[in-house]
Order: sequence, then C-alpha cells, then structure tokens
Amino acid sequence: MTPVLIDIDGPLARITLNRPDRLNAVDEALAHDLDQAVSAAAHASAVRVVLVQGAGRAFCSGIDRDMLGRGAITPAFFELTERARLGLESMDKITVAAVHGHCIGGGLQLAIACDIRIATTGSRFAVPAVADALIPGMAPVRLPRLIGLGPARRLMLSGAEIGCEEAARLGLVDHVVPDEDREAAVTEVLQPYLAAPHTAVVGVKQLLATAFAPPVADVAPTAARLFADCLASAELAEANAHWRRRTERRKPQAPFPTNGTFGQTAPR
Repeated sequence: MTPVLIDIDGPLARITLNRPDRLNAVDEALAHDLDQAVSAAAHASAVRVVLVQGAGRAFCSGIDRDMLGRGAITPAFFELTERARLGLESMDKITVAAVHGHCIGGGLQLAIACDIRIATTGSRFAVPAVADALIPGMAPVRLPRLIGLGPARRLMLSGAEIGCEEAARLGLVDHVVPDEDREAAVTEVLQPYLAAPHTAVVGVKQLLATAFAPPVADVAPTAARLFADCLASAELAEANAHWRRRTERRKPQAPFPTNGTFGQTAPR
C-alpha cells in the first residue's frame, strides 16, 4: 500500500496519508512519500490550494510508536518530516489540513504547518511528545504563534487531549464541519480559498512569514539538535523499553498445542 497518495485536479491538489490500519502513523516510508508529495504539489503551477487529509478513521496519530520503540527514529527522520512541513508552510499556494478523528503529535505538527485547518466535530487533538521523552518537533515554535504561549505551553507540557470545540475556541481550528458528509462540507469550505487571486495570496503568505521573529526555518537547526539530545537520553531509552514490554503483553499468546482434537494435548 502506498503510504501517501497525491491527486491533482486543476487548481486543487489532494495529499492523502494512507496508512489507515495504523491511523496514519508516520514511519520513514510515509515521511519520505509526504516530502515527495509536498514537493510535487509545490511545483504544480496550476495548483492554488493543497489539501492534506488522512485515509480511514483518523487524520494522523503522530509518530509510529513501534518504530520509535525499536530505536529506529534518527535525527535524519526529524529533518525529513520537518522538510515536508516547511514545504507546506512556505509554498506559494494555500495549504489546508482537513482533520477528522485523531490529530495527535506529528499529526498536529503537520496540521499547524498548513495555512488553514478544517476539523470535524469529533476530532481530537494532543501533543504527547513530552510523555514519550521527546520534544514535539517544531510545535514549540509554531503552536504559540497560533494559540498563544499559555495554551501552547499547557498542551505540550501536559499532553492533554482536547476536542474540536476547545480547539476552535483556542484558534487551532479555523472551520468546523460535521462528521457526516465531511467531504462535501470540506469542498464547500475550500471555495473561497480556491477563488483567491494568486498574486495576492503569495504576497500575504510572504508577509505573514515575517509576522513573528525569528522565522520558523531559522529555528529548525536548534530544534534538530534538541531532538537529537532527546533521542540519546536515558529517559527515552526507558520509555522505549516500557513501550516494548507493553507491546509484548498485548501480543496474542500461541494456542496450547493439540493433535487436532479440541481439548486433547498433542503427543509428546
């Protein structure tokens, strides 16, 4: 299964995270394909709006925790995922995250790198990286610029999960749509963005990038270093060991061997 799909239809590009069996958790393959899809959309001259969405029951549940638990996350993974987010943030098109279900961790980081966020009423948001002994990527830079320092600090340091209503109140969500018929509702919300004059959009995005200092891209090297520090920490090693123990306990036990007749033990 291809982990990321891209469909370009005139002025609209749809990028779909496509690991529905894992709630679109981000592993290396998805991160790589997302980076490629963002680049393709950015270079499509006819595209005016890029919609990022998730297949199945969720937008994105964040980093693949099994991959993290195996110690397979490296500083290069941070750079790969951040390149895609910076690409969404800086491209000369309006980028929109269409959120449903879980928008957790790296999923929330992806959503806040977009210009606009649409969410269904049943959506759930959280930034639980600290509990996993990690920094939440560039969320400490992007999230306060959207919702203010106090709420951002609370969400990141506590890992608290919030619903769509609170997310909209904080300014994290721009448009709320019903869970039912969400595709039609999202299409309707997109219309004014598709109609926006391109030259003005480019100008507004360039000026918005200067609204806060320093620019997000300038902070990325510091965030990469801090992320690498977390990867090397004893706290992460302990958290990963705990995760592996939990995973082992959840694995189904092999059935007691039989000789094919229920209730009879196999011959020795």
